Amino acid sequence: MLTGWLDAMASVFQSLTQRKIVQWAIAYVAGAWLLLEMLGFVAENFGWPAGIVRGVTVFLGIGFFVTLVIAWYHGEKGQQRATRFELLIIAGLLLVAGAAVAYVSRGSAPEESETGAPPTLAIDLRSIAVLPFSNRAADEGESAIFFAEGVHDDILAQLSRIDSLTVISRTSVMRYAGTTKPMREIAEELGVGTVLEGGVQRAGDRVRVNVQLIDASRDRHLWAQTYDEELTAANIFAIQSDIARKIAAALQATLAPDVEERIEARPTESLEAYDLYTRGRYLSNRQSTREDQESAADLYRQAIAADPAYAPAHVGLAGTYMILWSQGSLAAEEALPQARAAVERALELDPDLAEAHAVLGMVLMQELRFEEAERALLRALELNPSSAGAHSIYSGLLFLLERISESVRMARRAVELDPFSIDKRLDLSSSLFFTRDYDGASEEAARVLELEPEHADAHYYLGAALSMRGQLEEAIAELQRSSELDPGSPGRRTGLAWVYARDGQREEALTQLADVPEMGANLKEIALVYGELGELDRAFDYLYRAYAEHPANLLALSVDPAADPLREDPRFDELMKKLGSQ
Repeated sequence: MLTGWLDAMASVFQSLTQRKIVQWAIAYVAGAWLLLEMLGFVAENFGWPAGIVRGVTVFLGIGFFVTLVIAWYHGEKGQQRATRFELLIIAGLLLVAGAAVAYVSRGSAPEESETGAPPTLAIDLRSIAVLPFSNRAADEGESAIFFAEGVHDDILAQLSRIDSLTVISRTSVMRYAGTTKPMREIAEELGVGTVLEGGVQRAGDRVRVNVQLIDASRDRHLWAQTYDEELTAANIFAIQSDIARKIAAALQATLAPDVEERIEARPTESLEAYDLYTRGRYLSNRQSTREDQESAADLYRQAIAADPAYAPAHVGLAGTYMILWSQGSLAAEEALPQARAAVERALELDPDLAEAHAVLGMVLMQELRFEEAERALLRALELNPSSAGAHSIYSGLLFLLERISESVRMARRAVELDPFSIDKRLDLSSSLFFTRDYDGASEEAARVLELEPEHADAHYYLGAALSMRGQLEEAIAELQRSSELDPGSPGRRTGLAWVYARDGQREEALTQLADVPEMGANLKEIALVYGELGELDRAFDYLYRAYAEHPANLLALSVDPAADPLREDPRFDELMKKLGSQ
């Protein structure tokens, strides 16, 4: 018996040799090995998912067997066909080899986590989060903090200009200031492949900046450098430009000539102007109180006095006017002309300043010049593809133009770029509300409440969405909580009045309206309450007053679900035509 098996095996190996099976196998294995080596190199440097390499490996394993079969039947001519016994032995060998490949493939699959779910696939390395820079100056005062945050913000802005990178916005990364979380965990929360961290030390007439770029999934350094230079505005900008270039090179990101030119720009030679600007931006970014915005505006004016050609300071000043107007601290006729003048001056100084185009788009929207606003916002996104703010503003414009699906897509992109921004998530919730996706709107508002349980706007948006789902008791509770958290806001009271009206509680609705100032955007909200109460004549009286005071007070009325009780009245279409002719 043993002799028979040995004779059969000898016959098999003789057949394999005669049909050049071994040569075919060696050539195939060598080619497959070379292909996998090249694929592994490309996958590692471009952040491809590991599943691609595994898939190709399995495919090549299957291809190996196919190659052997082809070689067997197309081997040396004139060879006698194998006996059945030989074929059985060959089939057995192929099955063993197949089982080995399957085992290897299984072994290379993603390991399951403790919860049983596979880990997240590798994310493109060209998605990056710039963590807040630590202040390493001996002076821990506000001036040192302003300076460190200013350098951080500028580097983040430089990277945002590179269209082949995806850069997480400032709002979301600032929550990691002073964090001890592992880099991999931070990257997973932000949905990025790489993280940049560093520190800034300002001492006397010297500035020291150290940075390191980390591949978060593998916890390895891709690049690191320390800069130690004389403290001048020119050197600060030179450091920021060099960091942007080195990161682009490390991540193999395309750096177009016009982008490189913008990265190399030196917006001011005045260190005084730069310091004043960074202090103003620090206060303005907080977007908290009227006092903060007015202080920021004053600092921007001082920066402009130090260097009248410093374009970012003009944009900063324009932004404070828009924030003060949106907060109700400045009337439209006071805020908008000053914002326009400031942003137009910025664009005269620097036509390629993305932030200036974004603010101009906001101003033009309020002037109902929608076509010009869209051009300005598209230019802002062209110059800064990672601007969550520009995406959010453009989402609002698309919404007003009733291009609803585009609006929601832009709002979602803003959230992707700024996942922990309360404002961006509330903007998305609002967009979904106006598309009548009330489930989606309530989910986004609920996510905000997970981040900040006592956020008045989130309770307001959740209540509005719940009311449209018919959950009026829950909606009233949410809007009551919103009003308790922000008792000075007229908008909270008009929102609560509207839900009371939907619930048939007329007296409660009118009680909420009693102390609401009849001016500005409040006029439209009051009109919606009377529309829900069925008092259409009174509702249109308020709408006409809102239009006469400032047509922008009626923005979004055409697609607002709360305006449904008014739509059948011919006066509604007449009013919409007037708005469209502005």
